[in-house]
Amino acid sequence: MFLNRLILGLSTGSFYSLAAMGIVLIFKVTGLMNFAYGNMAMFMAYVTYTFVSLGLGAWSALVLTLLVSMLFGYAVERFTLRPLRKLSHGSMLIVTFGLLMILEGLATQIWGTQYKSLPELIAGRPLIFRGDFGIVIFRRQDLLLFAVLVTVSFLVFLLYRFTKVGIAMRAVSENEKAAQLMGIDPNKVISWCWMVGTAIGTMVAVLGAPRTYVSPTMMIYYQIQGFTAAVLGGFDSLLGALCGGLVLGVIENLIGGYISNELKTTLSLAIIVGILLVRPQGLFGSEEIRRV
Repeated sequence: MFLNRLILGLSTGSFYSLAAMGIVLIFKVTGLMNFAYGNMAMFMAYVTYTFVSLGLGAWSALVLTLLVSMLFGYAVERFTLRPLRKLSHGSMLIVTFGLLMILEGLATQIWGTQYKSLPELIAGRPLIFRGDFGIVIFRRQDLLLFAVLVTVSFLVFLLYRFTKVGIAMRAVSENEKAAQLMGIDPNKVISWCWMVGTAIGTMVAVLGAPRTYVSPTMMIYYQIQGFTAAVLGGFDSLLGALCGGLVLGVIENLIGGYISNELKTTLSLAIIVGILLVRPQGLFGSEEIRRV
């Protein structure tokens, strides 16, 4: 029972981790909280549904949608946020709120309010293991989710640490003006962050669609929990986003299994508030030091 709860928690937490990584990646470089993050991913899930409806296989539709999502992320940054970046941070936040509402209304107008379904990328009977530890069940889609989380985390780590784009991202996140003096174009770097972050959010939406169905509100909960995981892990740490999501998912499912399913979100958030009272910067976040 405990092992199954733990596995289910890690599966749920993998969604939170992926959502948090996309949010943190954008925030680290731009300092902007993208409130439209969930609805951008939701819109891409509808695009995937359209491709599948046209006869494309699930995997082909996903690959094509990821390319579209990167272009979408670039367009949002280039044409709605970049003109305001030097003017007002608050204006950019308002734009993301406006984009959130526009995408929800647009999805409703194009695809209606009826729930749409997407097939699992890996179907089949779950894998069952028996032993002295009891019975452990792995859904094939959950195994794919774990593999996607590990792959995305590894690729983001390689991108951030060992590529010119990643070095530029780190430079811009530390000091945009100094990076510009070193010959780095902040606009290109920020565009890359939005492209990668939007693609990660799209993965969350498409992998989660078989559970939640495709609807205009499908990503609200994942976005909230992604924000929570980012706060728990540390908003300036990609490793924190990864670990924060997994911890949040495990806490939720253990509370739901052993205490109360109705109170699992409330109690898990209360535990996280307690952790943040002890360590406000999160589990892996760096403490901000200011000169006084």
